[in-house]
Amino acid sequence: MNAFIFDMDGVLADNSDFHVRAWTDYSRQYGRALTVDDIKSRLGFNNREYMRFVLGREPTDAEVLKSTDEKEALYREIYHPHLVTPPGLIALLEHARREGIVCAVATSAPEVNVRFVLDGLKIRHYFKEVVDASCVRNCKPDPEIYLLASQRLGVPPAACIVFEDALAGIQAGNAAGMRVVAITTSYPAEILRGSNPAAIITSFSELAAPCPAAALIESATGKRLSLS
Repeated sequence: MNAFIFDMDGVLADNSDFHVRAWTDYSRQYGRALTVDDIKSRLGFNNREYMRFVLGREPTDAEVLKSTDEKEALYREIYHPHLVTPPGLIALLEHARREGIVCAVATSAPEVNVRFVLDGLKIRHYFKEVVDASCVRNCKPDPEIYLLASQRLGVPPAACIVFEDALAGIQAGNAAGMRVVAITTSYPAEILRGSNPAAIITSFSELAAPCPAAALIESATGKRLSLS
């Protein structure tokens, strides 16, 4: 059996720019003027890691909870009008369902954001398991979240393909012993290559035609990739 494990932000939803806007606005109350690079270099991290950077010290549990409530509510407010399914995603999920490839979500986002995306896009039924920030102690680039998703699916790491947009996420997938397909929603390909993904795509639609990522998936699963 094979598995597809999807990061959420930047993968199941093209929302990285909206997280950047939300963190930029939210951090101002702490007297920090974060740059786009400050925030994007931490994509894939959880709220505790972001607040550690914003505050310049270890945040309290109350401060982490406050950011999860307030910053994430701001993100959902500004992103909601733009919440759409990425091109080609449903075709890939339908292919997985037809071919018996189990799917999971492994995200550093809080559960409220997972509900916002998966239920808002009406795609939750495609995923056998959902692993969010509350399920693990260590955030990406630690491989814990991907190893837990693999364990819950009952599929060995070597039989899992990860779809990621963030550098920390690519590193986590590699550290878990999985093959990683990177998508250029948050970083250009030349930056993604530095984290050594197995293949790079610009969107899921690219998998409908012959390409290195499609060949990788077909080789790993033994199934012809049919996304029509």
